[in-house]
Amino acid sequence: MNHLLLIIVAFFCIPAFTETKPWNQTTLDALDEKIRRDFEETRPGWKHERVEPIVKTENVLIEFWSFANRKVKVSILPHESAEKAHEVFKNFDRYSPNKQVLNDLGDEAIGWGYGSADVAFRKGKFTVYISGGVDISADPDFRSLSETQRIEREKSEAARLNREFARHIVRVLDAP
Repeated sequence: MNHLLLIIVAFFCIPAFTETKPWNQTTLDALDEKIRRDFEETRPGWKHERVEPIVKTENVLIEFWSFANRKVKVSILPHESAEKAHEVFKNFDRYSPNKQVLNDLGDEAIGWGYGSADVAFRKGKFTVYISGGVDISADPDFRSLSETQRIEREKSEAARLNREFARHIVRVLDAP
């Protein structure tokens, strides 16, 4: 009798807990599909790879995008509310070294990391973290650049690429 009661309670309670979770795997899958479709149209030729978080229960969408000598990692975390996302973003912002405020991305954004090339932003209930790099050794004028010029170009190209990806993600998050 006790086993039957436990089964009945589990049958009715487990769905209630999973339905109240603000973002489930199905929602993240739909967001991944939406981003992938948009990028296929706007960034043809880029290779998409979705990876699972290290801790399988983490509520995060992680994508890698690559093309020739460029690779970008996009991590999107949904939160219960815009206020919670703001709080999470501010905590990240507080401890980010070498940051630069970016006024043209989402609700709030910073460039951070080496050369402020990486991007973190909040858009509504989402916090998004974008980091990528560019291998400039394939550039035609690579050999003619000094070491300082090479470093500056890698930083500026990475910053440009990451901000470009951030603008795409903001647009996709805004789309119905």
